Amino acid sequence: MVTLDTLRKASLFEGLTDDQLTRIAEMAREETLEPGKVVFKENDDAEDFYAVLEGRVAILIDIGGGRQTMVDTVTKGETFGWSSMVAPHTLTATAKAVERTRAIVLPGRELRDFCMTDCHMCYIIMEYLARTISIRLKDTRLQLISLMHG
Repeated sequence: MVTLDTLRKASLFEGLTDDQLTRIAEMAREETLEPGKVVFKENDDAEDFYAVLEGRVAILIDIGGGRQTMVDTVTKGETFGWSSMVAPHTLTATAKAVERTRAIVLPGRELRDFCMTDCHMCYIIMEYLARTISIRLKDTRLQLISLMHG
């Protein structure tokens, strides 16, 4: 079980009560990702949701011809694997550890089920995810424009 203090290091959990954090801590585990570790691949089924405690993870998208481009880097306090929370639960990018990374790992299905029982918590989490998705979309657009005109 991950401690409440550890959960509070992730911006995703800002505004949640101790009771809500306790329930999340019960389903969470901590994982260390070594540099170069592919955490998941684009188009695979999304199972887990991650919050970075320390380190750095690259978010990559396929651009054709067996090539990928980095559209974002996730660092301390930020999250990745949001597809585990949003249907159809298919990963929209590849995540790869750039350096040794400690992360909180949450099973998406279990977190979604908990969200169904707590509307306040669900709103906080989904609002955070909407901001994250919006930022990633903007970053991806900028990367693609750069590739086309670079």
